[in-house]
Amino acid sequence: MNKIPQTTIYAKQTGISITPCERRSEGRPTEGRIALRFFRLASGSSAIRFIAEPAEAFALHDKMQKVFRDGGQESLNHRFEGSDGEVKTRLTVERWERNGKSGFAFTVQRGEEQVNVPVPAERFLYAAEFLRHLSLQQAWVEEFGQAVE
Repeated sequence: MNKIPQTTIYAKQTGISITPCERRSEGRPTEGRIALRFFRLASGSSAIRFIAEPAEAFALHDKMQKVFRDGGQESLNHRFEGSDGEVKTRLTVERWERNGKSGFAFTVQRGEEQVNVPVPAERFLYAAEFLRHLSLQQAWVEEFGQAVE
């Protein structure tokens, strides 16, 4: 049985799942990546995947530590060419305060679609540490065409 490291955080109506994944491209070696999948718990809703390189996952860990320590918000931005042209995705981590309450949140925005996942402090810190772990575990490139003697 193949065991895959994964953490999933559920909020009232949304969630985020963090897992290792691979980038496969024609004519290029396969590379390790980290997938952050944002979803709504409503049936029939679509998910938004934010695929990070290992160094980006480590940078996100650092941004989360800064937000935990100092407050505010930090973001990562991605752009890629999709079938309908350029697609922009923004992943934000933040510490919020409203109506006498406070907490942390992950937010992803792609076009008009946005998923916000509020999380308690301990889950926020755990997710940061999990991203740091995966950033090292997924820092690999598959070799092909080279025989090992």
